[in-house]
Amino acid sequence: MTPWLGLDRLGFFLIRIFLRLCTRANALPSNPDELQLAPNTPVVYVLRDRSAADAAAADQSARQLGLASALHGLTLGKSHLSHSYFQLYRRKFSNGRQRTPVSPPRLEKLVSALRANPEADVQLVPVSVFWGRRPEKESSLWRILFSDNWSPAGFIKKFFIIVTQGRQLYVHFSKPMSLRTLVDQCPTDEQTVRKASRILRVHFRRQQEAAIGPDLSHRRTLTNTVVDSIPVQEAIRAEAQRQETSIEKVEAKARHYAMEIAADYSHTVIRSLELFLNWVWNRLYAGVRLYNMDNLTKVAGDHEVIYVPCHRSHIDYLLLSFVVFRNGLVPPHIAAGINLNMPIVGTILRRGGAFFMRRSFRDNPLYATVFSEYLHTITVRGYSIEYFVEGGRSRSGRMLKPRTGMLAMTLRSFLRDARKPIAFVPVYVGYEKVIESGSYIGELHGKKKQKESVGGLMKSLAVLRSHFGQVHVNFGEPIKLVDFLDEHHTAWRSEDLAADESPAWFKHVVNELGQEVVESINAAAVANPINLLSLALLASPKHTMDVAQLRQQLNLYIALLKQAPYSDSASIATDDASAIIQYGLDNEFLERIEHKLGDVVTTDEKTALQMAYVRNNSLHLFILPGLICSLVMNARSISIDTLQSMVHLLYPFLRNEYYLHWQDGDDLSRAVSKTVDVLEKEQLISREDHCLHGAPIHTHESDMLDHLGQTVMPSLERYYLTIRLLVQYGSGMLTADQLGELAHQTAQRLSLLYEFNSPEFFDKVVLKNFISQLYGTGLVTTNDAGALVFDEKLESLDDEARRILSPDISDAIQRVTRVTDIEHLVEPASSAS
Repeated sequence: MTPWLGLDRLGFFLIRIFLRLCTRANALPSNPDELQLAPNTPVVYVLRDRSAADAAAADQSARQLGLASALHGLTLGKSHLSHSYFQLYRRKFSNGRQRTPVSPPRLEKLVSALRANPEADVQLVPVSVFWGRRPEKESSLWRILFSDNWSPAGFIKKFFIIVTQGRQLYVHFSKPMSLRTLVDQCPTDEQTVRKASRILRVHFRRQQEAAIGPDLSHRRTLTNTVVDSIPVQEAIRAEAQRQETSIEKVEAKARHYAMEIAADYSHTVIRSLELFLNWVWNRLYAGVRLYNMDNLTKVAGDHEVIYVPCHRSHIDYLLLSFVVFRNGLVPPHIAAGINLNMPIVGTILRRGGAFFMRRSFRDNPLYATVFSEYLHTITVRGYSIEYFVEGGRSRSGRMLKPRTGMLAMTLRSFLRDARKPIAFVPVYVGYEKVIESGSYIGELHGKKKQKESVGGLMKSLAVLRSHFGQVHVNFGEPIKLVDFLDEHHTAWRSEDLAADESPAWFKHVVNELGQEVVESINAAAVANPINLLSLALLASPKHTMDVAQLRQQLNLYIALLKQAPYSDSASIATDDASAIIQYGLDNEFLERIEHKLGDVVTTDEKTALQMAYVRNNSLHLFILPGLICSLVMNARSISIDTLQSMVHLLYPFLRNEYYLHWQDGDDLSRAVSKTVDVLEKEQLISREDHCLHGAPIHTHESDMLDHLGQTVMPSLERYYLTIRLLVQYGSGMLTADQLGELAHQTAQRLSLLYEFNSPEFFDKVVLKNFISQLYGTGLVTTNDAGALVFDEKLESLDDEARRILSPDISDAIQRVTRVTDIEHLVEPASSAS
């Protein structure tokens, strides 16, 4: 328990008695043969810290394994050691949170003895002692506070650690290192001691990181490293020259930025949060289900992991860190918005690994450089990182367009220092009910987003009385950055980018990386019971279905997911249609109405709006089957070639909106063929002479065909509505912003008049992305006045879209988009000042 060097055998005997009363050591490995110790070569144990308790624990565990005692003496030639162990660090008493490396006298004696005896050797066995390393078994905050971390413990804290964590003591013996090999490699004893100490310190650091996470306790040291770096110093000089002020003043500002950004990682806080969050999840959710965890573990050992989850809720980052920690991996450092750096809450998040970033720093080059350098520093040190490529939470439930700023900084960091490979791990987080769903619906209807505050957080604690179903977390196929760069820019190894340089290839590669990340997240979607129930009910009049019909529709979804899966990473939570319906009833998503001719199920309007959000989480899984059904349904009979042609025509727009992963070519054609085979097997369509026919009208199969076709209808309606407006106004008459606002107002009116779908039908972001895609496909360009210009290609697409939609919907859109009715909403670009 004490840090004294010279304890006699009586002192150690008393400590061992105390440890036997208070501890239960778990010695690893349990089979000493795994250490591969040479039988006739003496063993000397190496401990990290100067601690008699650790030494006694190591000796106790060595005896338990049948190994030589650490307390026995050792004689080599003329040199004699009183004990067969030494330590590498002592506690720095002037600062209790730091330890100081020492040159161990016993190691110096060993090196000198081996130099004098060329035939002799000593096996150095590193011994790592961990107090309290089983978080899944801990239920006491008191124990967590006195658990192992990077800060060396003093006498009093060590006493409490032994008392509280003694039953969770782990003593890990590593494979031996031959001291003779180092003596033969180094010309002097001093060099041998330095090299041996350095190798052992690196070993202990890695053992510690694997067990309790990275050491970021010295936050000020880390920020000093960032500020003193060459890129930041250059930015400081440039800023001082631009503002005509002193370098010292600008450097102080840079240091302030670094402290504002930097995490202050604390293993004790991580363990405390783990205990607290375990209680929260049990209150909120019926369970957290994990899928494809091996996708993470297979790269975590030899890659730096960058977690890139979808962003549906503030719960996302807490949940992911919890899941990672519970599965034996170090929680990531999380890029959090500065809006979360609230009093108390911000401190806890920072200690839990969050580093904060401002929403925009394009006009602040000094801040941008400091942030980029901080990210580079923690990246090259090998810490796992988490950030959301969408930038913010999705208000509609669907994947948002990637914002590539963090990806660009990560790529720059890797190009500067590519010693450790990076793997992006896409993570799909699917909720059955989102805590923020009420505020999301309000925002889609035009309400202002409420600013995060401590008061708002306290009010939100009321949700602990509610139930939100299960959470589904799926780890997608990792994207290895080296392989990605080799595929997209083979010359990357020879590139030497300046800090502010962005050549065309770099921008292109970053955009491609962002696209692949969001597509990979979607590829890991989980179809949970509420996803599937929402997909069926929300495509039905009055959100009501006959129970037998609902069961049939669910069985169709399940058949498609199993026989024509969206991707290898996608999963289905439950494949029993009856169990899915019962789950919806038990969790009050559905209401059963008994009837003599057959029971029906329904849901109220408020729940339906919440279910729309959940449906959108996995809607992309059924976009291709829905498109095929809609084409067959409206044509009733269509050749396979025409079907393929129409799918390829519309696919670029759907891929852009839903971030679908198929390439537009043979990959897409195969997916269409596979889906058609399933629909034919389920008798929704029939095949005759290379032509497809929809099931006969007024049959269950025809109803199912129509039902599945409704999946894609909102998108086709939006496309037609936007193109119709542009064509009616004419080429060169509207800017992109004017068209976006006009499409938003018109879609909102259409929704009110004809009960079209849910609020995301007129979501401005979705409409803006579609207009951007018109640019991307070359269907529109911009003239000198900034107005949209098009030719007969867009007009022909207008005609095609009209034929795809049913006559009723087509007529409704044409009525509501008549220029005479809406021209007062916008001033054409040609007449704008």
